[in-house]
Amino acid sequence: MDRNEMLDRLVENALDFLFQAVYEVNDHLKYSVIHFYAAVELFVKARLMHEHWSLVISRRQDPDWNKFVSGDFQSASLDEAANRLEKAARSGLTSTELSAFKEVAKDRNKMVHFFHEAHGQAENDRVKHQVVKKQLKAWYFLHQLLTGKWSKEFSKWGKRITEVDTELRKLHTFLQVVFDNLRGDIDKQKEKGVPFTKCPSCGFESQENDDCLDSIYEASCLVCGLSERSLNIHCPDCGEVVRLRNDGFGLCSPCGKHLESDDVANSLIDSGAEYIAYKDGEYNWGRGNCSDCGGYHTVVFTENEEWICASCFGEFETMQTCEWCDDQNTGDMENSYVAGCNHCEGMTGWHRDD
Repeated sequence: MDRNEMLDRLVENALDFLFQAVYEVNDHLKYSVIHFYAAVELFVKARLMHEHWSLVISRRQDPDWNKFVSGDFQSASLDEAANRLEKAARSGLTSTELSAFKEVAKDRNKMVHFFHEAHGQAENDRVKHQVVKKQLKAWYFLHQLLTGKWSKEFSKWGKRITEVDTELRKLHTFLQVVFDNLRGDIDKQKEKGVPFTKCPSCGFESQENDDCLDSIYEASCLVCGLSERSLNIHCPDCGEVVRLRNDGFGLCSPCGKHLESDDVANSLIDSGAEYIAYKDGEYNWGRGNCSDCGGYHTVVFTENEEWICASCFGEFETMQTCEWCDDQNTGDMENSYVAGCNHCEGMTGWHRDD
């Protein structure tokens, strides 16, 4: 059996577990939780395996291909896998994504060790709603990975991923009760001027937003708990307010302009201070590189005296100067003269070119 066949089996198992998790929610909640988390872990490990099979094995064991093929090995934990995705595959999980997956892991551990099906109906319904909320949130982030950042690695299973997405969306009916109970409070908040939008995870108009401009805030769904880093900026073409979610890319519906991180950076940066610095010959004042997303000059210094990445919406207290190229960076620049920064290779790269 070769690596590609092993990868195929891994992904197919993950998809089968997801389908099973949907079918078991009503009558076998414990197994739904167990199977759902198994699917999450398998997809994460499949992404690692696409990089190299040895990355799937726990750090407590030496990689052994024969044992791997026979299944005689201990696989990496979710934390180990997340660390390797970042450092080896260079396609890591955000803190929000990892947190959502860990919440499902907690439910799985509770179900395995403590769950008892002899609860009353009211308690069962409450537990079921909480479980579904966490599963849908985790699927929202996983689906984004599979069809976005990891789409190349999982393109072969695009049709099956769409099928399981359709099945998982049927679980939204469980959250209707939660939304109905909150509808009165949401309507009162709307009357006070609080903007609510449709949540991309649960589909209800229950995501509480903010009217503030040019400042990152958390848009939280009152139904499923999804929280997204959001930003409201004026469209540079038509002046309409555009709400961006999780990153600095979006569409202005009134005029059709596609906003990108450069537009966001120009909106966020302290333009007055930048102009003064430019007049003094500091052409890159207030701009730096992001070690989280790899953005070049996407981190800007705002009027609120914050460093914010216009690409991934990361917030940073300080920046460090690369000792080789003099660019500002969010990462550790202690050895940057030799090793470089996010966008240069330092002295080592300079001499290698020679």
